[in-house]
Amino acid sequence: MRGASIRIIDMKLSAMSDAEGRFIFNVTEGRKYSVEVSFSGYEKKTVNDIDPSVDEGLTISLSPITKSMQEIVVTSSSRKETIASLYTQQRTSSSIQDGISSEAIRRTPDRNTGEVIRRVSGTSIQDNKFVIVRGLNERYNVAMLNSSVLPSTEPDKKAFSFDIIPSSAIENVIVYKSATPDLPGDFSGGLVKVLTKDYPAKSFTEVSISFSGNTLTTGQDFYGTTNRPSSERFGFFDGSRNVPAGYVANRGSSFITLPNANKQSITKQFPNSYAYDGLLQSPPNMSVGISGGRSYAFSKGGKLGLTYMVGYGLGRKVFERQRSDYMLGYNLLYENQTTTYESKNSLSSMLNVAYAKGKSKYSLKALFNNDFSNQIGLRSGYNIVNMPTRFELKSYNNELSAVGLWSFVFDAKHALNKNFSIDWNASVSNAYKNQPDQKVVSLRTPDDKKTDYFIKLGNENSPEVRNAGRIFSDLNEMIYNGGVNLVYNLSSKFGYRRLKAGALSYYRDRSALVDALGYASLNFRGVSIYETKSTTFGNIFSASNVDAFGLTLATIGNNSTSYDASALLNAGYLMFDGNLSEGLKVTAGARVESYDQHLLALNQPDIQLKNTDVLPSMLITYAAGKKANLRFAASESVNRPEFRELASYSVFDYDNFVVVRGNPDLKRSVVRNIDLRYEIFPASGEIFSISAFYKYFTNPIEQVNSGNDILSYKNAEKANTYGAELEIRKKLDFIPGKVFENLHFYTNMAYMLGSVVFKGTQVNTPLQGQSPYILNGSLTYATGNNLSLSLHYNRIGPRLKFRAVQGGAFNIFENSRDIIDFQMNAKILKGKVDLKAAIVDLLAQPFKWYYKFEPDPKNTYFDPAKDRVINSARFGTGFNLGFKVNL
Repeated sequence: MRGASIRIIDMKLSAMSDAEGRFIFNVTEGRKYSVEVSFSGYEKKTVNDIDPSVDEGLTISLSPITKSMQEIVVTSSSRKETIASLYTQQRTSSSIQDGISSEAIRRTPDRNTGEVIRRVSGTSIQDNKFVIVRGLNERYNVAMLNSSVLPSTEPDKKAFSFDIIPSSAIENVIVYKSATPDLPGDFSGGLVKVLTKDYPAKSFTEVSISFSGNTLTTGQDFYGTTNRPSSERFGFFDGSRNVPAGYVANRGSSFITLPNANKQSITKQFPNSYAYDGLLQSPPNMSVGISGGRSYAFSKGGKLGLTYMVGYGLGRKVFERQRSDYMLGYNLLYENQTTTYESKNSLSSMLNVAYAKGKSKYSLKALFNNDFSNQIGLRSGYNIVNMPTRFELKSYNNELSAVGLWSFVFDAKHALNKNFSIDWNASVSNAYKNQPDQKVVSLRTPDDKKTDYFIKLGNENSPEVRNAGRIFSDLNEMIYNGGVNLVYNLSSKFGYRRLKAGALSYYRDRSALVDALGYASLNFRGVSIYETKSTTFGNIFSASNVDAFGLTLATIGNNSTSYDASALLNAGYLMFDGNLSEGLKVTAGARVESYDQHLLALNQPDIQLKNTDVLPSMLITYAAGKKANLRFAASESVNRPEFRELASYSVFDYDNFVVVRGNPDLKRSVVRNIDLRYEIFPASGEIFSISAFYKYFTNPIEQVNSGNDILSYKNAEKANTYGAELEIRKKLDFIPGKVFENLHFYTNMAYMLGSVVFKGTQVNTPLQGQSPYILNGSLTYATGNNLSLSLHYNRIGPRLKFRAVQGGAFNIFENSRDIIDFQMNAKILKGKVDLKAAIVDLLAQPFKWYYKFEPDPKNTYFDPAKDRVINSARFGTGFNLGFKVNL
């Protein structure tokens, strides 16, 4: 609230809040202060016991005076006000939203934003990094960092990998669940806005070091590649793994037309780097970081805030997977076991600069994160040819990747006069995923004997990635964003009213290049190469073997692509937000979005999708007293296909042993949303809310199982989903006993149902990727600022992972998991050191996919008598120990 009067009681210090409602005082540590805040038309509030040595920032909220000419003074404490700040924002917001604050984040074992978000009501995380809101999969969500829309970090789906943003950089996370005209129009699950830290409340410099491990990794045997370039230890490729120049000059279909001698000469340019070695047993993972900040208050009224963070992490991870497949009649096709050895390092940094003076505020927020991974997969198993005959197999996979994001956001806010304000922003972001030289080779036996392993290579017209291949892929996406918002405040005796209008434009520019190559024989009959002491995984494709067996690399057309894609969004909106009467608030308006999407793929027809959508929305909030709200929201939104989903090439997923294909015939989906919510805030930092929602989809996009381990994307005709949410946060001091005075209970639950119409047939199951229920809970014991103990629980219901839409295919579900985390936070050495210890995923239940052989709309749970597990992955139990030293 800009223009509020703030003064420190018993001191000659006072100030007015700036254009963003912020204020800064220079005070001395070692004593406590009381602050009084007042603003015309609102209750005056006094906050006591503010200790600069422990209060890192304080949000003070004021409530409108409900009866004219009556002055009310509210007294609070700094601790209560800090805990309550996020709920205050939620109570007074113009949308239906939930969130988690930096104070709550510190009490969890979460190390990145992906882990943080699963604590928010109605949300969960898929594949350890993708956000699921109200059970809807990641494609129905939008990610924002501060005021900037984030690009997708994944080459194969619309999703942002939240695990690349460190939790230490977060001020708070807000999940918007109902649309308003000033928010992007392409979400119907949730809009996740991550806000990074701005003005530090006090100068600080912190050095942190943490150690972590895992029951499957730490102290266990480990395998990996050696002779790596030194640059990879810092997370960057040096170009030595790129496609050799000889192939680049003859890329694609022209390669096969070269003379055999030329093809073999170019094949020898690819390094013979299939070897792996046993390394030392895994030590604990380690990460180090330094962060700091300072605020400056100038004599002429200006203030400057600086916050920075730099971090580096190094570690290993081992996980185990079992994969199988079945036919009708429960006949087994194959079964294999894979142990994956992954070494990782990460580099992250953040810089926030903010300056405010008078009625204006400017900020620049920069974020960089790079995650580097080197992964070895060792697989063994068997394949059924004609029952009961089978053959044994073993295979090797090595893939390296650098996944990263950098983002610069500049924004400004100006209070032009008492009634009129403007804010604007400009940003540029880059998301990339570089995977050079993924290597796959698979050997088999002629029968069930575990001897005489060999590889059978076809001719150069039929190479296979999963048999003997090398894949080089590079994805890079830039997104340029600019927006402006105008706010005009209207006078009203019932509190604030405002008209808001704005415009947004962003341009996405993506380039993707995939070279998929397979080893083949120059002999049209093919060749078999047997494993010997001198012919192993490590040298099977050596230069001498290329000559001895007449080998060449060949382009795999269906798995190779080169595409350039762009999308231009122009949007504008107009909305009213304010009180119509003493207890009635309305937010209503419309947003217009014009979206022009182009994709130019190698050897494919050009794709252009262009739509203009008018997206109305309305939210009615009835204040049922000072502490309760009844909300009703209705809106329309869209869901557009992603570039990768439109590009009709195939990608082989070694981990899950599936092929993913695009579909150029996809259409954008339109979603109509209705929400009803009752929320009450009984005391500071407490909440009770219950919500109901309904969504109707036209042409929803789903990822489908087309059979034979092939996944793709299709539009259903229509679908609906509906459900309810419950959220409770309560201090347990009403229970007799001293221990309950410091005990807090929190839970949120969501339950969803729905149906989908595919090819004229209604299926009474939720949307693909949707869980029937989500459950989060925590119990926190906190004594002042020195010690807190917390126990966290998370569970999601069995969700439809991939829908079967073709004969011979089955619905694939992901089974439920119970996740239990425990954490201890303590301040030691007179508060100079923060100690954090945690046990993560105590039960370590496996992730499981299963075929639902006899679909029952009322029962999606795994039935061992009828269903079959086809994919099971174990990641083990983790432990963390961290220290943060305040210098």
